Parts: sequence; structure tokens; C-alpha cells
Amino acid sequence: MNKIQALSSFWNSFNLTAYDAYTVPDDALLPYITYEASSDNFGNVLMQTASLWYRDSSWLDITNKEQEIADFITRGGRMIKYDDGCMWIQKASPWAQRLDDPNDNMIRRIVLNVMVEFLD
Repeated sequence: MNKIQALSSFWNSFNLTAYDAYTVPDDALLPYITYEASSDNFGNVLMQTASLWYRDSSWLDITNKEQEIADFITRGGRMIKYDDGCMWIQKASPWAQRLDDPNDNMIRRIVLNVMVEFLD
């Protein structure tokens, strides 16, 4: 598994379909996750975002999913292996931020900020 495949596997491990932010199909069904798919070399730290997308009148389910992901990453971060090394995913600040959708008041979105360090 290369770096991008490992990143995809990580975001798809939360029982929601996760898409590269630039390849969400038109027929994608909510809820889902979008994430930035970028990589770098040893020792470099990237700031990346992922978004949780739900369609609901409440923030309860999406907030529970955000907490599940936060608990998995933990305060110390999470190491994700790939073919030639591993990446260290850590929560960045602010960790989570709620956003609305001006076109649909039922869309619930939480943007997650992470730091990804590559340890080849």
C-alpha cells in the first residue's frame, strides 16, 4: 500500500465511505467523509483536513462520529503503516469545526484538522 492508499484506508476505517475530496461521485449517499489526499517525504509535516458530511436535523450523530475519530487518533496520534514506512496522524488545532451549507439547512458538516508526518 502506498501513502495515498494508506490515507484512504485510514479514513475508510470509520464505517463510512470516504472519498478523496476531489472525487466524490454525484450519486454519493450521505453520510460520508471527504479527505485531502496529499503526501510528502520523510520528516515533513502536512496540515490536512477531512470533513464529515451528514444530512440530519440534529448534530448528535455527526458529533458522535467526530468523537469516535478523535478517540481513535488519541492525544498522542496514530501511526499508519504503508509499504516504505509509516505516517503519524495527529489532531491539529482546532481539531473540529462545525460548518453549515447555505444551500441546505439540513446538511451537517464537521471539518477535522490533522497533521500528517511521514516517517519513511
